[in-house]
Amino acid sequence: MEIIKYDEVKNTWKQIARNKNSADDFSFEIEVYKRLLGYFHVGQYYFYILNIAEQKMEFVSESVKTVRGIDPQDFTLDYVVDRIHPEDFPYFAAFEKKVASFFNALTSEQVLKYKVSYDYRSRKSDGSYMRVLQQTTTIQTDETGAVIRVLGVQTDITHLKKEKLSTLSFIGLEDEPSFIDIAFSKVFLPSNEILTKREKQILKLMAEGKNSITIADELSLSKNTIITHRKNMLRKTDLHTTMDLVMKAMIEGWI
Repeated sequence: MEIIKYDEVKNTWKQIARNKNSADDFSFEIEVYKRLLGYFHVGQYYFYILNIAEQKMEFVSESVKTVRGIDPQDFTLDYVVDRIHPEDFPYFAAFEKKVASFFNALTSEQVLKYKVSYDYRSRKSDGSYMRVLQQTTTIQTDETGAVIRVLGVQTDITHLKKEKLSTLSFIGLEDEPSFIDIAFSKVFLPSNEILTKREKQILKLMAEGKNSITIADELSLSKNTIITHRKNMLRKTDLHTTMDLVMKAMIEGWI
């Protein structure tokens, strides 16, 4: 069962890395990334650098010993997934899928300007559960916007949050818009069904980065028909750009 769980999330991570390999040589000064922690609300925490392309931890801070009681080398992706509370794993898996869709709709410049934040319960080495606030921001991408490496911070917020409900937030940096507290229900269920089945079909392909010509060929429709659908969706949602439309669709659970 754990292998199935890990494979499910691993496939999601492959989507956000767009199945690319990271560069063979990547040197960094960890002190530089410590400064980035100003983006995060930190209490008792540890941080790490995750290679999304290769799906492995490249650095884990020594403070993981204090928070979790394990050595840095033992904090792996398998460790993270294996210790998620069974009731919270659906949150974790669904949020990661939503994150992949969100980032795949961003431009290469925007990818570096968003922080992702959500929480879940995780089992500690003594068998008890802590509520982890997980926050990540991209620190390496390529010209296409594929996420290569992220800086992550996990904070023990057990003393701050007792309820089970988890929410997901995309926090915009450098004047990018933020999307705060996306409820778990919106990850799975559409809200405000204002788009037709065909429009949502087209919108899903738009979110995958496909243009009108490619979408028309795939759906056996004319390019003008696709353009008309796109204009109608913008009119219905009172939005002005394709990027705004795709981002709203993901936040609202339309696709």
